[in-house]
Amino acid sequence: MIPDVIQPLANPDNMKKVIVCILLISISLLWGCSKTEPVVTQDLHVVMLNAVNQLRSTGCQCGTIYMPPAPALRWNDTLEAAAEGHLQDMYDNHYFGHIAPDGSSPIQRAQALGYTGEYVGENIAEGYSSLDQVMSAWINSPDHCQAMMDTLYKEMGAARLNDYWDQEFGRQD
Repeated sequence: MIPDVIQPLANPDNMKKVIVCILLISISLLWGCSKTEPVVTQDLHVVMLNAVNQLRSTGCQCGTIYMPPAPALRWNDTLEAAAEGHLQDMYDNHYFGHIAPDGSSPIQRAQALGYTGEYVGENIAEGYSSLDQVMSAWINSPDHCQAMMDTLYKEMGAARLNDYWDQEFGRQD
């Protein structure tokens, strides 16, 4: 004997309705649960420029050399494009270095994109998943740290591709 509560389910038409209702409720719950609010992130150029300028504003110890506070840098889109291009080239051609397989240097790559400055320096890194990690690595490397603190530079651009990072520093007079 079927209990009274389940008796309506014994009817095949009612059973189909119940199954459809359960499916609709399940889909609604899954749809609702799978929605997540988009993570609001700042553009790399905002956070990278802020991180470098924060470092420059306080000064720091780069290995055995103390680098006093330095003027803030401004963002340069051409240097950003040079950084993006170099990262893509390193990624596509499976190398890691300041000089590309075609022999081009950071200043040559920037000038090829229209940069008119006579000074360009570059920091590159691989294997870091966050801005904090890569900045810490560069700060703890005397040469990279000095590049970020160098008063010769007045502007920068930067880019990231997966775990590859690039900072381009320059000066246009």
